[in-house]
Order: sequence, then C-alpha cells, then structure tokens
Amino acid sequence: MQICKNAVKTPVDQIRTSSIVVIKCDINNQTELRNATGRTKILINCTGPHSILGEAVIKSCIETRTHYVDISAEIPQIFNAFRNNHNAAEEGNVLIVPSCGLASIPSAAGLMFLQNQFKDIPDVVDCYFRFDIPRRSYAPIGQHCLVHSGTWESLVCVLQDLPKYLNLKKETFPEPLVHEPIELKRSFFHRHSGEVWFPYPGPDEDLIEMSQRYVSDKYEQKPIRFRSFCTVPKFYHFLIIPPMYMYYYLSRFEWFRKMLCKHPKVFTAGYMTRQGPSEVSRMNTKYTLTMTGKSWDSNVKNYEHDPKKSLTVKVSGTDPGYYTTAMCLIISAMTILRESDKMPKGGVLMPAAAFQNTNLVENLMKHKMEFEVVTK
Repeated sequence: MQICKNAVKTPVDQIRTSSIVVIKCDINNQTELRNATGRTKILINCTGPHSILGEAVIKSCIETRTHYVDISAEIPQIFNAFRNNHNAAEEGNVLIVPSCGLASIPSAAGLMFLQNQFKDIPDVVDCYFRFDIPRRSYAPIGQHCLVHSGTWESLVCVLQDLPKYLNLKKETFPEPLVHEPIELKRSFFHRHSGEVWFPYPGPDEDLIEMSQRYVSDKYEQKPIRFRSFCTVPKFYHFLIIPPMYMYYYLSRFEWFRKMLCKHPKVFTAGYMTRQGPSEVSRMNTKYTLTMTGKSWDSNVKNYEHDPKKSLTVKVSGTDPGYYTTAMCLIISAMTILRESDKMPKGGVLMPAAAFQNTNLVENLMKHKMEFEVVTK
C-alpha cells in the first residue's frame, strides 16, 4: 500500500505487480483510506514521518477493524496515538502496535527473554545498547553514511514535538510507575564495563514503561523499572551530543526545521543522506543489547545494595536499520495473525505488553537475532 499525503483525489487506484496489490490513496480522503485499510486483516505502515502519515491511518484501521503495526520511533506521535485511540481500539478489538522495528522489538523481546530466564519478575532492568559501526563509516564519504535521510526527518519531527510530549506524559501519568522511595540515579555520562555510556535517545525506555503500566493495571503484575543507555566511539560524543542539543532548541523555529530536512547531509556531517548506506555498510553494522535484571528482598529500600538475584542476557544482530527493522516488523505482524489468542483483544499497546505471552522471541531467533544468557 502506498499512502500519500497529497495524492491526486481520484478513486482508489490499483496497480498489480506480480502478486502484490499497490493501493494509492490520499490520507486526507477518509473514504479512500477506509477502502484501503478495509481490504486486509493487518496493515503494515512503513511510511514516515508518522506525525504526518500515522494518525489518520490508525483511525481508519480502527474504523475498519484492521490490526496495525508500524516502525515509528517518534515517541510524541506514539503517545498521541495512545491517548487518542486506545479506548476506541480496545472497544473495537483492534490491535494497534506501534514501534515494531529496531525501536523497540529487540528491547521488548530481550525483556521477555530475560524474564523467562530469570524465573521471576526483576525489580530493575538496565539495558546497554551498543552499535558497532564499520570503520569506513567513521568518515562518511560516498555511500559510507549510516542512515537514510527519512530517519532524519522523523527525528526532526520528534525534536519539534518533544516539549509537548513531556507535558502530556505528566498529565496522563501523574503518578510514578513505582512508588517505593528507591534511589536509582546516574549522571548523564557514567562508566560501565570500561566504557562511557549515556541515556539512549530512542523511545524504548518510555515504551517499556507504558507496557509495564499496562500489565500492572491489567494483570496486577509487579512493574519493572527499565533504564536504557548507549555508547558510541568516544569522538562521536562530541560530534553528536552538542549539535543535537542545539538542534533541539532551534527546531522550535519552522524555518530551521525546513533547513534540517532540506539539507540532511550538511547538518549530519554526511552521516545521513538521501542515498542511504550501501549494502556493505549495512551488513557490517552490528548491534548488541546487554540487559541485566536484578531483584532485592522486599524490605530493601535502596537498590544500591547488592541484589539477591541478578541475571544478564544479550541480544545481538546485524544491519539494525534495515534488515533487522524489516524482519521485526514482519514477524510482529505475523504474530498478531497467528497468535492473537495469546494477546490482548485490542488497544493501542506497546510491543512488550502486546507480545509478552507469544512466541515472538523464538521466531526472532529463526531470523538472525541472537539471544543468549551471559551471567547468572
């Protein structure tokens, strides 16, 4: 399906290519959109930015009783989809599961794997997200860039809407996930396993928190405190973090956002381009999530003490932005079709809540995503 923001407003146009039907429709035309979403049991939204091409499609899916997955990592848009559509989707028995790509299937599946190996529910899980980038991409000349500019445009939308999201989150969830007075503070940069780490800028931590709120309310399950960090080669700290803070504040101006989207190569020093990375660069890019779950006795009021139980697992794979994202998205959709009896009936649910009782981990293992226990 091809979804266009400003398509020519004509009746739904079908083009047969092999066994695939391409349906071109205008998201501003509700009739065309309903005709498109009503033709399938589940819709896979691969478009973006989702702040533009997400909300209307989700509403149409709910109206036509069509399940929905996407690859959005735009946390403001995901949160708005939850606020605006969760009750309607739940009442209509429609599953809307956003962020089924690199964000946030590996972290959700890793948490599921950790809990299964832990044989209990940990109090805290720390996730360390590492990207191993081929050295030729350190100097992004030609097709040695890292990411396509479409991802950059989605990031610009996140920077624009982030202040609104933070306020909406406080309004929607005024109470903390866990009420115990337990200190879990870390400085912005901290050392772990000989490397410098900082908070992971992806949506995974917020999405896991939303999942934990759901399972806590629905199943009275003890919520898990989940924290996510990442690291990059040391010189990237100075190349990435200061400019991103500057872009965050300047993105409040429309003219600057247009400049960011128009010239991705300039504003990312060549790391994001309209051509995207070469196949060689993609396949030589690796990712690893190292997740440590810990639990303490119920009378412990400070988690800085030694835990009574600790377990570390690792999730790893290759080509995070393309192969892994596509594979996670398709397996998520197939899981909904094949294992809906093990899932909630409907609602706007984050992956860790939607898939927690399914065979998602086993299916990912069959497609080059590796799960292993590191230490007990």
